[in-house]
Amino acid sequence: MATRLNEAGGDAGKRSKPAENARPGSERQQSYLLGVVYDLISEHGIDALTMRQVAAASGVSTGTINYHFGNKENLVISALEAAYQLPGDWEAYKGSPAAQLRRLALSYALKNSSNRWWRFWINYLAASTRNEEMQAHQEVRFDKQMVFWSALVAEGIRLGEFRKTLVPDEVARELLVLVHGLLAVQFMKPDSATRTYARDRVLLAVDRLLKAGR
Repeated sequence: MATRLNEAGGDAGKRSKPAENARPGSERQQSYLLGVVYDLISEHGIDALTMRQVAAASGVSTGTINYHFGNKENLVISALEAAYQLPGDWEAYKGSPAAQLRRLALSYALKNSSNRWWRFWINYLAASTRNEEMQAHQEVRFDKQMVFWSALVAEGIRLGEFRKTLVPDEVARELLVLVHGLLAVQFMKPDSATRTYARDRVLLAVDRLLKAGR
């Protein structure tokens, strides 16, 4: 799926049916399967998900799904990992770390209350509190986000977009704490006013990093 975000979470695009001649296990087929997982979990939760259910919804045999993912847990973890890719429009922001950081951070401001990726993500987060492997994977993923966002801040400082006094690791952590907190609030109060508030807070947080006079 072309619109997923790298080290940021959540802009997984709409799934489309794989080509009829897509070979089993192809990247396109696996992407389609993971899209089915997003949909099913966002609607019914992780505990209710079964491999048979995924097979029925996707039209792919349980044997093929089990061959590539092994079990439900691996399938769900793969679904989380697959969504962390650069967005399809990433090249449009090339050369401006500030624009890139803004692009990533704004993905945490929901476009609507039914965003399937983020509904999947929050179900995953809840399930990880009861599953050590999923929890460990969440920790690794957060650490990767820290590295990626910190590198963007450092590059912004080097290019003169961000203030020289900033400490990249501290900024990255503060931003990630902010956007995840805003995400939780949007699920607790899923209305347009809350989504607008989240978007405004994200923009303000990034703008405060900018060098004076920009």
